[in-house]
Amino acid sequence: MKPAHSHRRTRSATAVYSSALLVDNFDAQAPLLKQLPALGLFLIAVALSMTVPTIEISSSSALVCSVVMMLGATALAALLPRVDPLGRATLMIPALDFLIVGMLRFATGESASIFASIAVLPTVWIASGPGRRHVAFACLGVAAGLMLPFVLGSTLQDNPNEIARGFFSAGAFGLAALVVNNLARMARERVADISAREELTRLELTQASVVQQALLPKGRTEVRGYAFAGACLPSRAIGGDFFDWYDIDGGAAFTVGDVMGKGVGAGIIAATVRAVVRSARGHDDLAVAASRASESLVSDLGDTSSFATLFHARLNETTGTVRYLDAGHGLTLHVHADGTWDRLSSQNMPVGMWSDEQWATTQLTLAPGDTLVSCSDGVLDLYDGRIESLRHIAALVVTATDAADAVARISARAEQGEANEDDVTVLVLRRMCDQDEAQGPS
Repeated sequence: MKPAHSHRRTRSATAVYSSALLVDNFDAQAPLLKQLPALGLFLIAVALSMTVPTIEISSSSALVCSVVMMLGATALAALLPRVDPLGRATLMIPALDFLIVGMLRFATGESASIFASIAVLPTVWIASGPGRRHVAFACLGVAAGLMLPFVLGSTLQDNPNEIARGFFSAGAFGLAALVVNNLARMARERVADISAREELTRLELTQASVVQQALLPKGRTEVRGYAFAGACLPSRAIGGDFFDWYDIDGGAAFTVGDVMGKGVGAGIIAATVRAVVRSARGHDDLAVAASRASESLVSDLGDTSSFATLFHARLNETTGTVRYLDAGHGLTLHVHADGTWDRLSSQNMPVGMWSDEQWATTQLTLAPGDTLVSCSDGVLDLYDGRIESLRHIAALVVTATDAADAVARISARAEQGEANEDDVTVLVLRRMCDQDEAQGPS
């Protein structure tokens, strides 16, 4: 357990960063959005000046002039991004606001005016800029607004406390400007740090995605009269699905796996399961691969509570016999050459889930023209998400010219529209009608 002072520091840092990000967000706003709060408060001040009997209007002409200036400053805030896209003249707007506040104070009797606090808005605007010079600019603006009534004709005899009031107000606004400037600086540093971390993470994920795709089989198998094809389309940079095939004595072995979850964690587990299953390539018993995969998840990755569904099979090149073990997958079809199809049921628990039952294996025979297609549940989501969607996959396989064409059609559907919510993986094995037309994987 962390000590209490550590938690206090964490909460304090979080509050500082939250405030800093708010300031940075304000700094990034368009000039008009920054000006609207000042316009709103100004209009309220004018309305109060005209309706509250205790607020004296000492100069109607100055009040009208302040209204005209505020409308002009607001119009400038709306037009400036078009004529000055780099924002070099943006500080003209809060500078005008300082003068407008001074004019309003003069119009309502500066010694009795209640509207000096409006100057906090242009102070925040200017002080949020980069560098300490913006603190100085804000202080100069405050001073200009406070001195403007004297320029317009006020005297110390009329306002004996105005100099003291002005120094105190300038000091308070100056401190506020310094705080805002510090928060803005922290915000920029924080945002820059977050951006750098995000870019590093993006590069790492991109590299990990390249590695994961490189682990998928690309070479042709040596089995004659059969064609393999497959595709794996992760919903994120890294996916939890995989497919695999490789040559063994007398034929080929192939696998489709779907790890619970998505993202980097699922991708690491998928790579582990693939490697463990491949490590059993020298064993004829399919249960060895499933047992090793399940043990690796239970013993090495037990804390993750992860499991994976698995379809693992071995093809006899000569007879067309496919021996398979389905560990909770249940998304494999045997599509016959005449267009009929059967769904291969699962008789085992997913790997990584404890069970004292023996692994059950089954077999089927691929006749010439038959196709075996195994997919992840992300393929179902390309339709209505129900298991009945497998009929669409079967129909697609029947009309496909070969294994590669079937995979290409499924991939094309997955790539349409918005990003898929789940990984989409499919593996297709077709036995050619003519042994002499044998081809490897696409």
